[in-house]
Amino acid sequence: MKLIGIDLDGTLLNSQQKISKKNVETLKKISENSLPFICSGREVEDITNILIESDLSIPAVGLNGAIGYDNGKKLFEFYFNHSSIKEVDSLVSKFPTKIYTNYGSYESLEYKTKLKEIFKEMGDEFPIDELNYELEYEKSIESTPFSNINEIISIEKIKVYKFFVFIPNRKIKSEIKKKLDCLNDISNTESSAVNIEIVPHNVSKGYVYNHLERIYELNNTTRFAIGDSLNDFSLFENADFSFAMENGHQIIKNMATFITASNDEDGVAEALNIISTM
Repeated sequence: MKLIGIDLDGTLLNSQQKISKKNVETLKKISENSLPFICSGREVEDITNILIESDLSIPAVGLNGAIGYDNGKKLFEFYFNHSSIKEVDSLVSKFPTKIYTNYGSYESLEYKTKLKEIFKEMGDEFPIDELNYELEYEKSIESTPFSNINEIISIEKIKVYKFFVFIPNRKIKSEIKKKLDCLNDISNTESSAVNIEIVPHNVSKGYVYNHLERIYELNNTTRFAIGDSLNDFSLFENADFSFAMENGHQIIKNMATFITASNDEDGVAEALNIISTM
């Protein structure tokens, strides 16, 4: 069985945040005898809506591997304990932050305004495109504002899956990451140079292969990974063969078995066509 992990933003989605007709057709064809799945930093509901729009029905794994669904059925989930939530918050609370939970996403007060302010204050080493991408992405997300982490922790049966923190300064971001690395029970990665994504220690895109092999009772699988950014690192690391988009991060391209066309040139379809011959 071919088990194919596919990233969403910068990979399956083009610059217009759409799945191209060619990518859709190729995904449907390969699904007849393989198991492709989406593995993204986005929320599962967001991923599912994108798949429905393109008439695709494949497993959706969100929040960098924290939670997975297949046709409305929950496959697995992992979340922070309350002490870890407080430890993470103590390090990142002064930066624009989104927190993803089983009750939807929450965002620090005046989130979009703070994105602009902090970029103006400390983001001069980055092109304005980095800020504009985050602002554009926000148009598709509805989040509940919060002013203190205790507002979230106090919600009955709340499960926190992921922190997303906007830090447009390499030096400061590096310092925060070093402090996060010292905490127990958490791990962190990034999907761009201006953010940190923080999840429980037992969560990574790379672990998803194991989860799906166990849940679907798959034996003798060949693992494939298709992606573009640093939060795909563990997906590539745990794959037998990997495909990086031409528009991908150089580290990911260096890891890849193959480099395909960009996400705007149907790079996923190209990868899937190669996989179908293997």
